[in-house]
Amino acid sequence: MVTDAQYQRLLAFRNALRRFDRWSRDAAQAHGLTHAQHQLLLAVRGSTTPGGPTIGEIAEALLVRHHTATELIDRTEELGLVARVRDREDTRRVHLGLTEQGAARLAELTAVHVEELRRLAPIFESLPRAERR
Repeated sequence: MVTDAQYQRLLAFRNALRRFDRWSRDAAQAHGLTHAQHQLLLAVRGSTTPGGPTIGEIAEALLVRHHTATELIDRTEELGLVARVRDREDTRRVHLGLTEQGAARLAELTAVHVEELRRLAPIFESLPRAERR
């Protein structure tokens, strides 16, 4: 049975998530990016795919359609933050990588995000643990 205290902690968590999302959008804007561009840079840098993620992998990571990811990549590439690289073994495949400017912008944003997550850590720690049956 879920207790009143658990409902209250869940509400606090959801509120914290919404506030973090709003804060993250504002932080991206302060660094000259849209929220989607920040998410794209993070998806490229965080990918474990050798050579960088493909457009399809980016679409999946961002929960958008392929053509939406392509448009976002086009706009971000125009800013000089990402670059397309043809796969050496299969030239039909295109991987994405960060440019030096993109990596620097992402590093700045990541530093402030890590600090904000540290501030929010107590909320995560107060969440109820799943009971084992």
